[in-house]
Amino acid sequence: MLKEGHNDWTTRVKHTKQTAKYFYREKIAAAFGLNGAEHWGKTKSKIREILLPRANQLLQLASVKRMLAEAEILGKKVVVASGFVFWFEENNNVGWVVKEVSYTSAEKSGNTLWTKGTILSKNHGRIVVLPYIKENGELVQGHTKNAPYDGIAKPRHPKEYVELPYEVLDDDLMLGLFDELKYE
Repeated sequence: MLKEGHNDWTTRVKHTKQTAKYFYREKIAAAFGLNGAEHWGKTKSKIREILLPRANQLLQLASVKRMLAEAEILGKKVVVASGFVFWFEENNNVGWVVKEVSYTSAEKSGNTLWTKGTILSKNHGRIVVLPYIKENGELVQGHTKNAPYDGIAKPRHPKEYVELPYEVLDDDLMLGLFDELKYE
C-alpha cells in the first residue's frame, strides 16, 4: 500500500498469498531494523545473529549450570533440550556452548532419530544435526554445520575432531508455552 496525500492510501498490487507472505516477512524484519523485501534466508541469518546473545545467556542461569554440571559428572558431553543443544568443548578450555538443533528433513520424511549414537563435529558449525536412521535403514552420523547464508563453518583440524554421545531431555524443560525461558 502507498500513501498518497494526507490520509489517502492506495493499493498498487493485487493482494494474494504471496503478498501476504511478504507483508508477514516485513513485519518480522522491521522489528529488527531490517528490510523484509531482501533475501529472506539472509534476513533470517541476520536476525539469528542479533538473537544469539540470548541463547548464550542460558549458560549464565544457575539452574542450567546445575543441569550441565550433573551431565558432565555423568560423562555426557551433549545435552539436547527444547531445540537447544548444550555442547561441551574440551579443546582450549571452552566448556559448555549453546548450539541450535536441526532435525533436518529426517523426521519430516519418516526417518527416526537414533536412540543411541554420537555426533561427529568436523567443524565449528552453530547447528547440530542429530543422528538419524533413513527409511532404508541407513544410519546417518550426527554432525555440525552452519545454516545457508551463515557462511561455511570453520573447519577443525583432523586431530581436533570431536565425537560426542548425546542425550535428548524432555522438551518442556527449557521453554514454556509462549516460548518463555522457564529458568529466567
